[in-house]
Parts: sequence; C-alpha cells; structure tokens
Amino acid sequence: MASGIEYGYCVNLKPQENHQESQHINGQPLNQAASMLRVIFSLYKFQIFGNLTDGSMVRTRPVEINSEETCIPITSSLVDDHEQEFKEILTVMGIPVSKQSDILKEMASVARSKDTFSGVFMGVELLEGTFQEITEADIARAEMESMDIQAGPVPAAKSCIDALERVDFDGSASARDCTVCMEEIDAGREAIRMPCSHVYHSDCIVRWLQTSRLCPLCRYRMPCEYLRS
Repeated sequence: MASGIEYGYCVNLKPQENHQESQHINGQPLNQAASMLRVIFSLYKFQIFGNLTDGSMVRTRPVEINSEETCIPITSSLVDDHEQEFKEILTVMGIPVSKQSDILKEMASVARSKDTFSGVFMGVELLEGTFQEITEADIARAEMESMDIQAGPVPAAKSCIDALERVDFDGSASARDCTVCMEEIDAGREAIRMPCSHVYHSDCIVRWLQTSRLCPLCRYRMPCEYLRS
C-alpha cells in the first residue's frame, strides 16, 4: 500500500483579540509589549485518500493538532534575527529541515510587507497531509462521507467519547503508530480502541473526536449529538 506525507504552509498577520491583552508571553504582559511581536505556529493534519490507478483523490478537513508560540523583539531583520529559535520550534512540531527554509522565507516576506506590527500577531499555519492509497470502494465511501466535511466537521457525542474502550496497548500489535500524531504508541501505555478496532493515543483521539466524529483511518462514524436526540 503506497503512502507518503506532503507539507504546506500559510503565513499571515492577524489582528489581536481583546481578551489576549491580559495574557503574558515570556513573562511580559502583551499590553506592555509594544516593541514585541507575537508569533503563533499552528500544526494542522489531514488525510489524503487516493487511487493511483485513476488519479481520484479525497482530502479530509485539516484538524489542529498542536500549537507553539513565542514573542520576539521587533527588529529590522525580524526573521533572520530569530531564525534559530523559529527552526527549533518547527523541528519540535515535526517539520522536516528541508521544508523549514521556505517557511522562514515566507515569514520574512510577510514581515517586510508591514510597516507596523501594532495590534497584530503573525500566524504560521503548518499543514501536514498523510497520503494513503485505497481502493475504489474506499474512495466511494470517503466521497459519501465528505458531505460531513463539506458541511463542517461534526464532533462526536461527549457521552460516546467518554464510553470508548481504554486499553493497555500491546506492543506486539501489527499497527503501532497513532495515525493522529504519527508517533508510535509505547507498549503498556493506555490507549483508546475505537468501535472499528483502530487504536490511538488516548489524548490524540479524544481531541480529534471533539472536532470530527470520523475515525481518522477508516472514517467510521461515531454518534453525534444531533443523531442522538
């Protein structure tokens, strides 16, 4: 079965929300940081299901998995002066070194386009798509379930999430990776087994189901509130 990962990114300057003025970044209140720029990195993951024979493809809606932020002094060479710090954040978030230079160039370009950073922060959205080759029958099912995606993600019912089976992961299982975070599930660690039998890190799948009721692997539909009423 063919698989692979593709990466994308988007960098924008966005207005600060009023409630954020009371927050602290690096120990300094935002409302006292006129010479500082807040930079937020957000990692979104999505699935790509494709048939290599006829080229048909279905993408799921990206789900935010992780975020990191920092607050840096505003300088004339904003990105260059903090390149190492940004690279460390990107590395922690799993972005390959080969992709980091293009992201930093885009950040520098966006920074140069603005004369003042008053009232804004820099948002760096990172996209990681996992490709999986599937059969025509799988694609047909995914296209049907894309109606959920087009209408917006529907979270699973909280009572159903709470009732999911908790298991001590058996390291001898053939599938050892959590498809949400793409990291290995350690033997003996508590995991959650979905009704479709797919197993994930407990915190990963709970966070996923709070946004989308579909199993990340097979698109099994968990009950949602409007279907339970």
